[in-house]
Amino acid sequence: NELKNLTATLRRMDEEALAQRKEYDNVINERDILGTQLIRRNDELALLYEKLRIQQSALKKGEVQYTARMDDIRLLRIKLQDVVREASLNKGSGPQIEEYKRDVLQLQRELLQEKTKVTALSEELENPMNVHRWRKLEGSDPATFELIQKIQTLQRR
Repeated sequence: NELKNLTATLRRMDEEALAQRKEYDNVINERDILGTQLIRRNDELALLYEKLRIQQSALKKGEVQYTARMDDIRLLRIKLQDVVREASLNKGSGPQIEEYKRDVLQLQRELLQEKTKVTALSEELENPMNVHRWRKLEGSDPATFELIQKIQTLQRR
């Protein structure tokens, strides 16, 4: 009877060991699956961090370009205001433009008259008609001795 009890206990122990072995194998298998999933998730996380870094870099470049374009727009608005102001100032000077045109024409006529006078005087200078305009001057150069005496007299004073 004791042998039957020991055999039954041994058989229960073997069955329990087998069940624990199966449980152990299932736990090991689950651990391997979870380890593989963890590695995959880490790879995915690394890819997401890389994408995030690229997106942040692109965002920063976009912000810099946006700021530059906003500065350009601000400068162009200032130039536009200047042009509009200048145009409004020039609008009021419309009647003056006609006056300026008349002045320019008058000055061009005067310039043409003066050029004609200059041409006439130049031709008269080149071909003199009036022979009584000039006269011959008579005189002589003093001698070298007289010049030296004059210089000494002036130096003494």
